[in-house]
Amino acid sequence: MAIAELAVETRTESGKAYARKLRNSGKIPAVRYGKECPVAQFSVDRLAMDRLLSDSGSVLVALDVDGAGQNDELLSIVKDIQRDPVSGKIIHADFYGVRYGEPILVEVPLVFEGKAIGVVEGGLLQPVRRSLEIRCLPRQIPENIVVDVTSLGIGDSIHVNDLEVEDVEFMASVNFTIVTVQTVSVEVVEAVDEEGEEGVEGVEGVESEGGGEGEVTAE
Repeated sequence: MAIAELAVETRTESGKAYARKLRNSGKIPAVRYGKECPVAQFSVDRLAMDRLLSDSGSVLVALDVDGAGQNDELLSIVKDIQRDPVSGKIIHADFYGVRYGEPILVEVPLVFEGKAIGVVEGGLLQPVRRSLEIRCLPRQIPENIVVDVTSLGIGDSIHVNDLEVEDVEFMASVNFTIVTVQTVSVEVVEAVDEEGEEGVEGVEGVESEGGGEGEVTAE
């Protein structure tokens, strides 16, 4: 998969006041850590971080620190993103350092492809999982995992053990369902319609027994 590059700057200051100052200037504080990886603090341009998350489609990031260029020793994945609860803007980023030859755990999105036979027959495609945790080498991380649902009939499902992706290990202790095709029930709708009709008939009965609409209003 492609490796994105992100320019960052070393920072030595920390604290709420400094973080506020960074954000006011269009940057955000960031930190990098990991197994056998010293903790390092950076500042990142917020717009560049936005572009990385929305455009690259890559979970692997090579950090360019202080304009020194891409460094294999600074290969990372985006571990966590904190956003302002009101504005939704990124306010902090965590990077986890990885090594080329060391397998890592990462969450990868699922993409459901095709039109299920059960959907053509009137069923409803119901995704149960939108992503899966996998273990593999950094350079073998897929951008997504494609799940072909074409052969699914009504009541059929695809489970995690049904998936086969080369050089990828799925971290699942249970063979859980990923996607299924369900029957669309119309019984509930019919029941509601019947109850509604009965209710109307009941009201008409009360009005007729009372001797007319005007007498019911007087009571």
